[in-house]
Amino acid sequence: MEENKHLQPAELAARFINHTARHIFLTGKAGTGKTTFLRNIVAHTHKKAVIVAPTGIAAINAAGVTIHSLFQLPFGAYVPRITPEQELPSGVHYNTPKSIVRHLNMNSIKRRILLDLELLIIDEVSMLRADLLDAIDMVLRYVRKNNAQSFGGVQLLFIGDLYQLPPVVKNQEWELLGKFYQSAFFFDALALQSNPPIYIELEKIYRQADETFIRLLNNLRNNISTEEDFLLLKSYYKEHYKSSPNDNYITLTTHNSKADRMNRDHLKALQGKSFFYHANIEREFAEGAYPIEKTLELKIGAQVMFIKNDPKGEMRFFNGKLAIVTNLGSDFIEVLPDGNKYPLVLDQYSWKNIRYTTNKTTNEIEEEEIGTFTHYPLKLAWAITVHKSQGLTFDKAIIDIGDAFAPGQIYVALSRLRSLDGLVLTSHLNSRAIKQDQHVTYYTRTKELQESLSVQIVKEADAFLKQSLLQAFNLGMLDNYVYEHVFSYSKDEKRSVKQTHLQWAVKLQQEVIALKVHADKFLKQIERLFTLNDMDGFHLLMERTHAAAHYFNPILVKLSDYIFVHIEQVKQQKQTKEYLYELIDLEAMFYEQFKKIRKAKAMLQAKLADEEISKENLADLYELAKREEQMKKVYSLPNKEELVREDVALKSKPKKKTGGAKAPKIDTKEVTLALFNEGKTPTEIALERKMTRATIEGHLAHYIAKQEISADKVIPKHKLETILHAIRKLKSIKLNELRDHLGKSYDFGEIKIAIAAFMVEGE
Repeated sequence: MEENKHLQPAELAARFINHTARHIFLTGKAGTGKTTFLRNIVAHTHKKAVIVAPTGIAAINAAGVTIHSLFQLPFGAYVPRITPEQELPSGVHYNTPKSIVRHLNMNSIKRRILLDLELLIIDEVSMLRADLLDAIDMVLRYVRKNNAQSFGGVQLLFIGDLYQLPPVVKNQEWELLGKFYQSAFFFDALALQSNPPIYIELEKIYRQADETFIRLLNNLRNNISTEEDFLLLKSYYKEHYKSSPNDNYITLTTHNSKADRMNRDHLKALQGKSFFYHANIEREFAEGAYPIEKTLELKIGAQVMFIKNDPKGEMRFFNGKLAIVTNLGSDFIEVLPDGNKYPLVLDQYSWKNIRYTTNKTTNEIEEEEIGTFTHYPLKLAWAITVHKSQGLTFDKAIIDIGDAFAPGQIYVALSRLRSLDGLVLTSHLNSRAIKQDQHVTYYTRTKELQESLSVQIVKEADAFLKQSLLQAFNLGMLDNYVYEHVFSYSKDEKRSVKQTHLQWAVKLQQEVIALKVHADKFLKQIERLFTLNDMDGFHLLMERTHAAAHYFNPILVKLSDYIFVHIEQVKQQKQTKEYLYELIDLEAMFYEQFKKIRKAKAMLQAKLADEEISKENLADLYELAKREEQMKKVYSLPNKEELVREDVALKSKPKKKTGGAKAPKIDTKEVTLALFNEGKTPTEIALERKMTRATIEGHLAHYIAKQEISADKVIPKHKLETILHAIRKLKSIKLNELRDHLGKSYDFGEIKIAIAAFMVEGE
């Protein structure tokens, strides 16, 4: 406990994440290192983590995804509960738990991610609405079948500064939501009322060093501004101030239209030719998530701002640093950053649009790049809105926010500056813009009222360790999954190949039932040993856990191997692809149980040795080399041509019987092949034969599998290579899975062609 008292806030937050299940609100003034903390946690935590943000741009900047996309939430207000006597206002679109569940149609990958998720990180939490957080809670409880715990047992890390951008709620929406919530801020979500997050604040300021300026910002932030503070700000007031071109000032204003107009006017006033630079957008990248405008217009002499830190790590520039354009060409931009002696020729930078997926070998959650936005990391910078200045740092700024429309905007604007030396105020300050929202001010007192964090973490860490051990040796979920699998053998043997393997599944179930009897006994031992609550008890628990792992894991491995052997047998049969995928998912449950036992034992060892566990430590425990070989074998399917035929062959409708002699049956695929050999494209053949293009591509896939035609004659070579790369990466030939990965620019017909090509590789 003494050791925890001396930890810095960031270290304490990391310990709460790695050693407890408590929700955490990590905050801090601008420039205290919240983004750095986020990067470090994602890189090193042993928990399966996902990053989300309320908006597309915030998600791209956080290297995550939007809340709505991950949880498949519709836009609009969320009403957590409706009772018959309630009268809700008309004319407002809202969602309910029933309406969301009714339209919830998650694919297996996304559902697997939510089932495996241990840590949900929500960035830019100041913009997160309470009702949206409750919708997340509802979906997680539903998908994970865990209604007893908030967020279905997932730990949440909220990151952001409540003194910055507030949630956006229309008046009509608040007329509805006000019946359920104290405020629109995330901390008033119903899901947090019985399980509130601990409050940790990063305090060291990296952006400002001037003590007078820091004191001013603190007073503004805490709603305790003094007369001295107002006099200090007034001393920087310069009405109608106009900076000279070489001063490198940026104007912070409140509205987009105002900032855009100022930038256009300044650019137009420059002499010389305009150069236009266009973003290169590949695959999926929503327009609403573009980090900068798609087309950048520049002239020599234009004032610009970097919107990324130097990707080369040489600190030649940083996010928010101003520069002047010194030279332009059709394929280059040269700028002189403020304070530099020499100009730089810039490289383009790629922003990634990611999607979360699961690794087919390890079952771990991974990021998958689905699109890129490549452009020069610049934007015109004579003016910018306060909203878009979040996260940026300026040496000099003209602040023009007399018409501020949200509480606390003067704090947000001022906190962008390194010091007061670079400040110019051109409008009188609106009292509303200075004062902070009263709900935020009240909530910040949580930090002062909460129990000592160093005391909390000791209790919470022991509770989390106990829960981890109980989950590792609780075979209830595995038992239920196997039971449901056995129950799925419900057809007549003559109607399904799968049904012939019922006895195999029953034998597996009997093994699991027998194993669960022993596991349940050990669960009681864990409960009993934790009541000792001393180091002797933990050492005895370590001894018993080691023995239990030595007993249970070899049996789990044996049962995994039992499934792998069965998979190889089933692969020899026709029309079994869906059954094979069921078996692969079934085996994954056994492997997950194996991993849980290894991880829980490692956590207990780390506690006794007073060490930390990282992502890298766990990878060594999971026997990944052996599993890689097993999964390669699983996905190397035999009878390739036959499998392709199953997947893409035309399923013709049964024809009515007619009298007279039967006409010779013409294979419809052969007609397609003949037309293709005449030089006609799939589209032309489809038009001529009055069939869909997908059907024609299905015919051609058959002949690709027979190696009678080449796939790159049917679809463009670059598309073929992209799809083949996806098949190898996912180790899957499922159409829907590949389409989800590749995006809508690839149709199912093209994917079928590539699958056929993949099947004959190496033959």
